[in-house]
Amino acid sequence: MIAPENALLRSLLPEDLQRLQPHLESVELVVGGVLYEMEDPVTWVYFPEIGLLSVITVMISGDAIETSIVGREGGVGFIEALGSETMFSRVIVQVPGKAFRVHARHYRAAFDASTGMRRAVHRQTELLQAESRQAIACHGLHTVEKRFNRWMLECQDLSGGLERLPLKQEFLAVMLGVSRPTVTTIAIAAQKLGLIRYSRGMVEIVDREGLEAGACECRATVQHLRQLLEPDSVLGRRAEARPREGA
Repeated sequence: MIAPENALLRSLLPEDLQRLQPHLESVELVVGGVLYEMEDPVTWVYFPEIGLLSVITVMISGDAIETSIVGREGGVGFIEALGSETMFSRVIVQVPGKAFRVHARHYRAAFDASTGMRRAVHRQTELLQAESRQAIACHGLHTVEKRFNRWMLECQDLSGGLERLPLKQEFLAVMLGVSRPTVTTIAIAAQKLGLIRYSRGMVEIVDREGLEAGACECRATVQHLRQLLEPDSVLGRRAEARPREGA
């Protein structure tokens, strides 16, 4: 039986993973690759092992903002495949790597056949909902510098612990909901503090402890949520304490 790095697959009972395994395909995630455009039918469900996917909402005007990042903690299409079977976001590869994918019909069959799998998927859905609410609060209440520090840490954790991340200014601007000049200013300031090295669209994490100290409280809150709902995940294992008040 495979030993997946993906937390959602890892949370399945052995018999559920065994049922799904014959239908899992290993695929390369190529940077810039588009897995889904808005309103595409959901044919495949993706479970990243290494790398990072960006889920982007595109407005009628053409403006876009990232609404979530998906790495080895979760998946793409695992909710939509059970409902409308339609993706209402653009999903692109931001950090290259690899993933397992399963055809939606095989995924639905495995879901319908097992109470344990349904419980695991519902738990992941609950976690995503809680994280989405936290992200909305974070965007409205916290400074862009603190949000930048938080996202750098989570991009590294979710992508598989990569030390160097190919994150271009365009992506960072979409991720933070700010302009490219603002991203440049923040990245330069973080580099001067010795937190990162940033050059030609490549971010190297230099000082994780410094980034942790400068991140908003949502970093600790999300870790705590993971510890409660997905304790064997990467972020769950890192959670050691509840968020501090006033952090």
